[in-house]
Amino acid sequence: MESGTQNCLPKLVIDPSNIGPPRRAERFFKYFCDQEYFEELQGDLEEKFFINMKRLGQRKAKSIYRNEVLKMLRPSVIKKVKTQTQLNNTAMFKNYTLIAFRSIARNKLFSAINVVGLAISMAVGLLAITFLAELNSYDTFHINADRIYRVINTAYEPNQDPGLYATTSPLTGKRLKEEFAGFEKVVTIYRNFNGDAKKGDNTVSIRGLVATEEFFDIFTFPLIYGDPAQALKNPMSLVLTETSALALFGKTDVVGKIIEWDRGLQITVTGVAQNPPRKSHIQFNAVGSFSTLELMNRNNPSFMSWENMWNSHVYALLPKGEGIAPLQASLDKISEEENAKLKNWSIEMGLQSMSSVFPGKKLYNEIGARMDMKTVNSIVILALIVLASACFNYTNLSIARTLKRAKEVGVRKVIGARRAQLLFQFIIEAIIISLLALFFAFFIFQLLKPEFLAMDRNIQRYITLDLALSTYLYFFLFALAIGLIAGFLPSLALSKLRVSNILKGVSGIGANNKFNVRKLLIGIQFTLSMAFVIMVTLTYKQYKYVLGYDLGFTSENVLNINLQGNDVQTLINSFSQLPEISEISAASAVPSTGGMWMDRGKYIEGNDSLSLYNLHISPEYLDNLGHTLLAGTTFSETQGRNQIIINEQLLKRFQMGEPFDALGKTIRIQGKARNVIGVVKDFHYGMLDNVIEPFVFLGDPNEFNMINLKVASTDIVATMQKLEEKWIEIDGIHPFQAIFYDDRIEQAYSKLASSMKILGLLALIAISISMLGLLGMAVYTTETRIKELTIRKVLGANGTNLISLLSKNFILLFLAASAVAIPVTFYAFKEMVVSQMKYVIDIGALELGSGALIVLIIALLTIGSQTRKAIRTNPVNHLRNE
Repeated sequence: MESGTQNCLPKLVIDPSNIGPPRRAERFFKYFCDQEYFEELQGDLEEKFFINMKRLGQRKAKSIYRNEVLKMLRPSVIKKVKTQTQLNNTAMFKNYTLIAFRSIARNKLFSAINVVGLAISMAVGLLAITFLAELNSYDTFHINADRIYRVINTAYEPNQDPGLYATTSPLTGKRLKEEFAGFEKVVTIYRNFNGDAKKGDNTVSIRGLVATEEFFDIFTFPLIYGDPAQALKNPMSLVLTETSALALFGKTDVVGKIIEWDRGLQITVTGVAQNPPRKSHIQFNAVGSFSTLELMNRNNPSFMSWENMWNSHVYALLPKGEGIAPLQASLDKISEEENAKLKNWSIEMGLQSMSSVFPGKKLYNEIGARMDMKTVNSIVILALIVLASACFNYTNLSIARTLKRAKEVGVRKVIGARRAQLLFQFIIEAIIISLLALFFAFFIFQLLKPEFLAMDRNIQRYITLDLALSTYLYFFLFALAIGLIAGFLPSLALSKLRVSNILKGVSGIGANNKFNVRKLLIGIQFTLSMAFVIMVTLTYKQYKYVLGYDLGFTSENVLNINLQGNDVQTLINSFSQLPEISEISAASAVPSTGGMWMDRGKYIEGNDSLSLYNLHISPEYLDNLGHTLLAGTTFSETQGRNQIIINEQLLKRFQMGEPFDALGKTIRIQGKARNVIGVVKDFHYGMLDNVIEPFVFLGDPNEFNMINLKVASTDIVATMQKLEEKWIEIDGIHPFQAIFYDDRIEQAYSKLASSMKILGLLALIAISISMLGLLGMAVYTTETRIKELTIRKVLGANGTNLISLLSKNFILLFLAASAVAIPVTFYAFKEMVVSQMKYVIDIGALELGSGALIVLIIALLTIGSQTRKAIRTNPVNHLRNE
């Protein structure tokens, strides 16, 4: 029979390397088929496959096999869903959660310490998360934000540190547009387009910008009315914001209307833009056409000069898919060609992406919002340090309680619990504590938020810390992460305990080892607490030092009033009528408060030229501010524009001899020759971040922006009211802006003050967290050694002896922490706080040791409180069962 059958079948050519059912179909069948039927059904399918292969061929047999597999997709054959396993997992998770809550409730003190410590530190973490989330949202509204780059300058001069500037010459923008292809758009922006816009009886104070016509093409500041491509094309064109248009006209549809600008200029409104978003580093309430500025400076050769790099900003929009290399190459070529025309200094141009402008590196002449990336990094790092301290607390206390939980672990291992299950259970407990801490941290966050914003006026100006929906998700993920981080090490330690050790009463970690994880973590917490306190001490002393530093002139009782475009002589005449005002002068700015103005200067009798810091002053200024004239006289009323007064540093740099030798010499400033009529003693024109540089006083009244009043009154409030009344008589539009010189100097060092406040707050938090942890450890140590303490007390030991016994190890840790904290904090203070300052306090043992001493005293009080509590209990209560 078999032989006959075989003879009837056709001859087949079979590939021996591919004999067998199709592999993918086999794997698919194995995947969905219930194990109970798999072997039987698979055998039937294979038997049929080989029969079909002999009769019909290999290809046809495989096709039939695939169809048979698909026919097996029947409810009776498909694997049953293992709902029981899922239910078991759910029940297990529920059980772990229940055990975790019971453990938290059973150990109320330790749980409270952990929750409170984590809540306080997590509140700081929430501040950091919200702070970063808001910063990262700046300038993201621009459609092409990822393709916008700003040109920045680095100026190199002999014997000076390189100067980093957010500005560049308007010549850069002009040459990029006219001579270099490959850029989609280039815009030049000029700062400080300030003045009064008038329409009828309405006058609005404008603080805006001047920009070339590409402004609205590159940046996403939508126009409500007007054509973005034409709005800034012609001279005497102006785009108002909604707010400015409403203030001037009472409506926004005002394209084509004429407004009167300062000095009688007639300007046409060519567009109305939406108000710039708050999260934009470019802020304005009007944008004028750059062609207007070019028209007004058509006879000023220095306007488009390579050296005029103080007020203009250039932004470029790169084509899609292009890198910055072509643009940087163009900038390098411009720098090379233009620097060849300079003497004694050079300018190097670079690029800054839109995303790195705010926050970004510290640059002079920023166009608007500014925040140093170092400040941001410092806040984040300090927040992480505080968080780490709380995590150490949890880890430390959990490991310390290992002996108490060892029996629980042993019992669970005996009845079959695996290490992974134990690890998971203890991590669940840590996450629950973290989520509980998050609940309280949210309320602490709400309390800390206004205090944090009030610490730095720059932070308050640009950051609100308002919560978005996505921020809540960040908070939740943050709490999970903290739970995992804080709980991992204790969970790992507990889960790896061996049953044999547990039965012998040994935890496997060793509570009495001379050096273990717990001691290390306590030492780190001591170190962090000391570091914060020492840093606050040093920063406070530096802050008081700079405020009391002798600047070389008198600022006491000097009130600076912003002119805001008013006639200087009119205001002087009005204020001089008040008997409380003893002296009055005028100036272009307020020295020693951060702002610095400079021009290029060249000594006629030498070949040297350099950047000269300068200030325009009235003849009365030197006497009013108490400057010391070493030679010569101050300005006269009529000759101030052609005369200068120099300082000692300029005298040395130009090698002009003695102060009297310099009188009558000529220095060319911005191409204009000026005669030296006086030499003043060196004073700090800039802040104490800088050494004293060459400086000149100029005397052009058109440059005055401030008047300086010497107030001789004990009733400051009444005097200020009288001055404001005088101001309103002259100017009923602009608000009265006046600030005492000393207060303005204090504002100038607000960054140092805010650093001190932030460090102080974090120091308080860090000490609170570490002392909470120390309290927990003291309670635990006292509990575990209570019988020893009781026996020692019965044998005659007094409270001092017992406190000394318990605190001995902590003091050793304290000494080790001091050895680390003091040098590290000293280095951090030098590198992070005063690295840019040229005048720094002397640091001695008192400043460095005070922080360590404060932490030691608090630690001893904490340990002592628990020891006294233990030794006051009746010995019978602890020894009656022995």
